[in-house]
This record gives sequence, structure tokens and C-alpha cells, in this order.
Amino acid sequence: MNKHIISGMTSIMCVILFNSCNNSPKTVEYSSNTTIVNKTLESLYPPADLVIASHSEFTKQHYPQRITEFKMNPLQSGDIVFLGNSITEEGGDWNEKINKGNSKNRGISGDTSEGVLARLEELTYFKPSQVFILIGINDLFNEVISSQEVFDNILKIVHRLQTESPNTEVFVQTILPANTASIVEKIELTNELIRLNAKNEGYKLIDLYPLFRSDSDFMNMDYSYDGVHLNEKGYGIWTNTIKQLVR
Repeated sequence: MNKHIISGMTSIMCVILFNSCNNSPKTVEYSSNTTIVNKTLESLYPPADLVIASHSEFTKQHYPQRITEFKMNPLQSGDIVFLGNSITEEGGDWNEKINKGNSKNRGISGDTSEGVLARLEELTYFKPSQVFILIGINDLFNEVISSQEVFDNILKIVHRLQTESPNTEVFVQTILPANTASIVEKIELTNELIRLNAKNEGYKLIDLYPLFRSDSDFMNMDYSYDGVHLNEKGYGIWTNTIKQLVR
């Protein structure tokens, strides 16, 4: 049995991986002072048959596929996590973008704020050093979901991280513009809620929206290939904005 121990002043995180020929499940153990919690690695992730009501048909298939990928490359204590939807996932290797070796891409194409809430236990268990959240655009494409409801879910994400991983630095990024007229106002309302509540709610604001907005309030097509997702130049703008914040 191989044992890897990461030690700190007040906590010890270790991942115990049983020999591949052993049928015992992989387990993770977290010790903080006198409290010891043992869990199977599997239990830190949503079950394969979980259905998120706000997911599209594509995302209902893609979400469990990405969760499987996460299980194969789980977080480690102190990681930097990029948490979001396709805009984050398509960023690929964030280590290359921010010149750090301990970042993990936790973007899932098509994901919503509900989907993120359902997969937070990996983060709250392994306790990353920083989490950069960009979520909400797919929620807003749903006509029955309001800006306030999206923001409320973002706050739930923030509060869980603050409560269960209090040493994690939490960044919330404003939602990027989109070339869909029906959601322009909803994006702006959600972003205003994100801006106004940052100080009171204890998260750190990264206001990406004005960097990508055109004069018409749509996505600046210099930075996007379809009016929602970013091209290489767009990722350059984003990366340059957050590099100075990464520890």
C-alpha cells in the first residue's frame, strides 16, 4: 500500500491508494487536530445517475463523463481550482495559462449553478488554496430562471466553500457578455448583484464583464468565436486579468 502524506501546521491530508490488484476501494483520509474522517474517493463525487434538472440533453451526457475524469485526477490540498462551465473547460491546461503547476480545471461544458453545487464536495474535502468561479450563463439561457435565483445559487457555492474550507480564497467572476439579446439584461442584473454583494459576502470580485463587452452590450467578437465562448485572444485577456491574483 502506497501512502502519500501532506503535512501542515494544523492539518494532515493523505491519500491512500490501494494496490490495483486489491478490490478494496480507494480511500481518502483527512485529519485535523483530533478529528479524522475517512471516505471513499467515489463518495466525493456525484453519482453517475444524478440528473440535474437545469442541464441540457448534451450536458446530461457530458457531466458524468467529466466527473469520471475528475476522479482519475483528483484534487490535492492547496490546489488552485478553476470552477465553471464550458468557458472554463475550454481553457484546457490552466497550469500553462497561469504558469503554475498546481491548478486544476473543473469546468464542465453546459454546466449550471445547480450542477456546480452538486459537485462541491471534492473541493470542500481537499481544501484548495484558491477557487476561481465563473458560472451562470447557462442558467440565464433558461427563461424561467431569474437573475436573483442565479445569484442566490452562486452565493450558496460561496458559502459552502467559506464554511467547509475556510482557508480557501474564493473569487467570483462576473458573467461574460453573450450575443443573445434575450439575456443581455439578465446578465447585467446578475453581474450587478455579484458586484454589490462582494464585500458583505466575503468573496473577492473579478469583474470580467466590461473587458469583453462591446458598445452594444454584446460580446466583443474580437475575443469570441461564437458570441459566447472565447478564442485565444479572449483567453489571453482573462489570463492577464487573473495572473496577478494567483498565489
